[in-house]
Amino acid sequence: GIPTADTEVSFLLSLKMKNLHVLDRLTTSLTTPGSPSFRKWKSMQELNEITRPDQQETKKLLDWLSLRNLKGKHFGNFIRVTGPIRDIEESFDVAYLTFGNTWDTRSPNIHRSLTRPSIPAPFIGFIEIISGISDFPVPSKKNKVTTREISEDDDPKLYYMVPQTLYNQYQVPNVTAVASSPKSSQGVAEFGPKYGIVPSDLTTFMNLTNGDVHAKLNYTVGNFVEADYSEASLDVQYIMAMAPGVPTSMYVIDGWMLEFVALIQERLEENLHVPSVFSVSFGWREDDQCGSPTAKGCGPFSNTQYVEACNIGFQKMGLAGISVFVSSGDAGTAPYCVVRTPTLNAEYPAASNYVTAVGGTMYSSASVLASNIPPFCTDSSLTGPNVCAGNGTEVVCSTFEALITSGGGFSNITSMPQWQTSVVEAYLNSNAVIPPSSMFNDQGRAIPDISALAHHYMIVLNGRTHAIDGTSASSPAVAGMFAMINDYLLERGENTLGFVNPALYAAYSNEKS
Repeated sequence: GIPTADTEVSFLLSLKMKNLHVLDRLTTSLTTPGSPSFRKWKSMQELNEITRPDQQETKKLLDWLSLRNLKGKHFGNFIRVTGPIRDIEESFDVAYLTFGNTWDTRSPNIHRSLTRPSIPAPFIGFIEIISGISDFPVPSKKNKVTTREISEDDDPKLYYMVPQTLYNQYQVPNVTAVASSPKSSQGVAEFGPKYGIVPSDLTTFMNLTNGDVHAKLNYTVGNFVEADYSEASLDVQYIMAMAPGVPTSMYVIDGWMLEFVALIQERLEENLHVPSVFSVSFGWREDDQCGSPTAKGCGPFSNTQYVEACNIGFQKMGLAGISVFVSSGDAGTAPYCVVRTPTLNAEYPAASNYVTAVGGTMYSSASVLASNIPPFCTDSSLTGPNVCAGNGTEVVCSTFEALITSGGGFSNITSMPQWQTSVVEAYLNSNAVIPPSSMFNDQGRAIPDISALAHHYMIVLNGRTHAIDGTSASSPAVAGMFAMINDYLLERGENTLGFVNPALYAAYSNEKS
């Protein structure tokens, strides 16, 4: 349909930043182990001051918007614009329509233009990206779920993963420990017009796994609804199980990665709370960030510009002491047919050089959980007790033994950061089976950085137990473990881990040597 002309909508302008080389030098200083400034994080105000767009041009743009009956809120390198559809259409050469989601009837109607916005002539070169006018929300994510019953005689790849499995496998000390620092925090980011969980599902999950039956989200941001979204349920249940007592929040982003990093900048500039650890279980092929699932392409700017703008947003989050863990994807390194796209693509935002990409593994052999057994693993089904894994030998998740193939690969946009060069070169020179060199960029950022079990996780959804696969399981589990490390640091008066990759790779290299 056609919306009324006075309907108010909002969208985002990303502006040209200055002094990015200074930000890069600061990154090296703050994230390199042994540096005198190691982990001495900055406030978002300090970081934004380094890269602040030209103030005269910013004022000129805000005045231009005001003359057109549009309100502009400036923060960091962004302006959030709000106003009536008629004025936006005239100012940015678009035509809005109203759309409904027939696939997910829980989603509200939205207003978008099928024509891409034009950058106003006086601001070409200053406005770099316009987001939220012609790009559509991300479809609600559907996870790989099965309800197949198993017995002890089955393949261990089908044993259930429960929090106790992860405690055993990764030698998490003192699994009954509860976070003690009041500064500890963690969060999950979900992408769509609406997202949420059913609180009773979280309670049931905690009952079945000997967790905290009083656990609940500390707060939510965005359009949270009490509904049984499988992705959000998986994220919340496992990040909270792996970090008991850490206050947990959910951020619902009506948009994509640019909206996410902009929201974090906005909240931090306004001194609102932001978690020190995030898990992000969403991604899309790196070379199509302005296409599906956001639909209409980049318009007057390029896909590379979009990725680079988001990368700087993640960079600032890391330098503000925030760790971001991202699932590496569930379709290997070529989500689309290789015949159609002979150059392999990693997923984004996992391929950002300022997040920690988490891959997925499964068991090739495993024991049955024999101690600290939660109620779920002793409950009986039609075929006998539920069989839960204790620990075992991991291999990479691969279809068809699992429901996914763990994502990975090399960025075609972002160069390989120095902190991973030696590790990646050793991999490329090993006996690993890799595609022909013409199909991937061996000078690009390589992912994943870390991997964890991602197969046959038990979750509770709509009151029932299910088994679920995905790096969207391993990411929140790993994020929760790092949140507990943060709790340990904070309790001793130290800073959070922040952007952890340089330290992570250094620790690996030191152990190998």
